[in-house]
Amino acid sequence: MNTSFKIFLTLILISLGISEIYSQPPPIVNALKSAVIPGWGELSMGNKTGYIFLAAEATLWSTRFYFQSESDLKLRQADQFAFNRANLRSFDLNDDLRFKMERYNQSGFGPGGYNESVLNEAMTINDPEMRDKFLKENLLDERIFWDWGNQDTRVQYRRMRSESMDFDDYAKAIGGTIIVNHIISFFNAMRIANKENHRSNVTIYSGFDREMTPFLGAVVLF
Repeated sequence: MNTSFKIFLTLILISLGISEIYSQPPPIVNALKSAVIPGWGELSMGNKTGYIFLAAEATLWSTRFYFQSESDLKLRQADQFAFNRANLRSFDLNDDLRFKMERYNQSGFGPGGYNESVLNEAMTINDPEMRDKFLKENLLDERIFWDWGNQDTRVQYRRMRSESMDFDDYAKAIGGTIIVNHIISFFNAMRIANKENHRSNVTIYSGFDREMTPFLGAVVLF
């Protein structure tokens, strides 16, 4: 169970638990509902703005799924391109190896090769022990092999990888927007609840300190 899901589940249990205690839940309950599912708190109070947040949430998740799917697709296409055009042989294709393949025409000690660059850099290290350690840590095993043949093919591969990373960045940006949607819905639900329940003894406030660090606080009157 990951951390995000634990937080999600905790907020739901708190909301439902407080609802059971009070016949008329305090404003914080509906605010917590909206923090979990944007629009839930508003709709619980019969406020139609909840539909806006729900629609935004559905749209954002759909968009994020699309961008992530495109990123994964572009990455698979780039990997297949490497296997087909560079005769890639590797038992562990990861981001570090992909990055090396973008920068070097081949894996070995030939001109433009990755191992050649490692060897040249090692020759600048005067300490024999440090030089041996550097070589041991950075030289590629001969079982990991690629050869693009020419620079143009390697550049084409880099473009494909770049497209994958662009879509991944878009997905991350949408993820941030999803969080913002939850926060805005939380404050909107609190505002509506406080407006409808003048007896509320909970006040939520937010702002920025002198160092422009955002903060969130609450005042509870007993």
